[in-house]
Amino acid sequence: MKTLPLLLLAPLLSACSNSALLVANTLARFDSYSLTADQNYGIHAANKLDVYQPKKNAKGTIVFFYGGCWGACSTFTKGHYRFVAQALTTQGYRVVIPDYRHYPEVGFAEIMHDSANAVRWVLNQFHRQEKNPVVFLMGHSAGGHIAAMLTVNEEYLGREKQQKIHGFIGLAAPYDFIFDKPYLPKVFANMEYVESQPSHFVDGNEAPLLLLYGNQDQAVYRRNIINMAKKVKEKGGQVETHIYDKMNHTDMLAAFSIPYRNRFTVFDDIATFLKKWSHD
Repeated sequence: MKTLPLLLLAPLLSACSNSALLVANTLARFDSYSLTADQNYGIHAANKLDVYQPKKNAKGTIVFFYGGCWGACSTFTKGHYRFVAQALTTQGYRVVIPDYRHYPEVGFAEIMHDSANAVRWVLNQFHRQEKNPVVFLMGHSAGGHIAAMLTVNEEYLGREKQQKIHGFIGLAAPYDFIFDKPYLPKVFANMEYVESQPSHFVDGNEAPLLLLYGNQDQAVYRRNIINMAKKVKEKGGQVETHIYDKMNHTDMLAAFSIPYRNRFTVFDDIATFLKKWSHD
């Protein structure tokens, strides 16, 4: 597409509505990756994932979890994020995007049960093909919270599988937050407050973390990236942070779309992190 049409589409993409995601996916549909859709990783109807394979042999696998307030705000699905997968396959990585059960059908424990099973599926599936599979966890907003919990809390994957994670990439995600929305106590019912906070589980032995945030974000407060990074550093872990000027909560996703990919440095910063930590 020519520059002018892309510029006209950019404001729509930054809104992160279903229509905006459709536009981003349309632009990303025609590329050299291959898609294997609706692979079962569990027993529930929502336990399906899509696998995007780059044209050449994959350097590793990125498991991407989408957000939407764990289901309390939006009903996004894996199919909405083809453009994210397409962007990452251009860097030579296989991308897996799982669906998972959402609130109010289930609470956080069940959401994490599904998410952990999706990562186990990835580790088991590609261990058969690769002696030491390179796996990164990544997510936006609530999806970043899910991926962070899998990275820092060994309860979900078990110590052996958790140690196979090479890195975590968080896009505008909550790591150290207060229950200031009416749905939050309901999503995290039947658990202690500290058990909902990724920052609580940091011990310095987790995989390297890349934390990304826009300074105009009105959905997730700046304290999340600041407090999480501080905790990791105090514990002697590996963390890298980037706070971008003139970017809001949804711009972090729009940065993966073709119109925005070269406007922000988000994608370049992610590519650098992946390259740095893609070792066995």
